[in-house]
Amino acid sequence: MTQAQITWKCSKCSYTFTAVPPPPETCPSCKEKCEFVDVSCYTPDCTGTGQDKRL
Repeated sequence: MTQAQITWKCSKCSYTFTAVPPPPETCPSCKEKCEFVDVSCYTPDCTGTGQDKRL
């Protein structure tokens, strides 16, 4: 069984990427150690993009 992928957003540079949990300790873009926010969208508000633009 495979895990669902999550869309993560870097709390420092706002880079977003999709990966299975847990997110890496450092951002693939800015290379900084940061906290990642789950911006995956599970409601119809996403209009099919899969990412919550409000976050």
